[in-house]
Amino acid sequence: MPDWWSRFKLEEHLQRSVDAGLQLLKIVLLYLVVRFLVARLARTTVNRLESVERIAAQKPRIRTLGNLIRSIIEYTLLIIAILMALRAIGIDITPLLATAGIAGLAVGFGAQRLVRDVISGFFLLAENQFVVGEVVTIGGISGVVEEVGMRTTRLRDEQGRMVVIANGDVNLVINHSRVGGVKMSVEMRVASSADLQAVTEVLQSAASEAGIERPVVGVSAFDAASVTLRLTGEVSAQEREVRELQLRGLLLQRLREAGVPLV
Repeated sequence: MPDWWSRFKLEEHLQRSVDAGLQLLKIVLLYLVVRFLVARLARTTVNRLESVERIAAQKPRIRTLGNLIRSIIEYTLLIIAILMALRAIGIDITPLLATAGIAGLAVGFGAQRLVRDVISGFFLLAENQFVVGEVVTIGGISGVVEEVGMRTTRLRDEQGRMVVIANGDVNLVINHSRVGGVKMSVEMRVASSADLQAVTEVLQSAASEAGIERPVVGVSAFDAASVTLRLTGEVSAQEREVRELQLRGLLLQRLREAGVPLV
């Protein structure tokens, strides 16, 4: 009787072990299959969005959002698979869930700043406030956006310095690269005896050559000895400094060629 009972118990334990092993195998296979499908779906969706011409400039934003959403789904699937595996081998996961909830609450209170930065970064990307390559002003700091991450945004200012701004501190954003270009102006001071009509034509021709859009030339100041002409127009925010330097060089060269006396 004891031998039979022992064999029965042994067979029962073996059967339970086999059943648990099969359950674990099913869970692992299901996790790998679902993870593969999610990764493939995310990659296909991102590639299709990037191929659309009207949103081609938003590739960094699309790629970042795609990677973020895929990571969240994958980690969620992993946690679910671990909990199912623990339950399959006979471990009560109720105390584990309670402990995880308390630990998560404690971490949330201790990392409020980090959570705020990450959530703000998600909305910055989702709302498309700015993308890599655009010129923006954030909190009085202007520069070209070099990276938009989940926690920080990196700008390169006019002096070439890297400025790192926490996404939670981004309250007011001025995007200079949206809806046309930015305004720029250049002033040239010529002698009062110069032919203003000829000078105006020279300035407009130089502006067109330098790629300045919608150039306007007018008198901004004058006195008995000189007249100051101001040329205004629009350029892309990324090329403002380059275009302005190029325009000044062209103006100096063309005015000298035309024999216009400068003051």
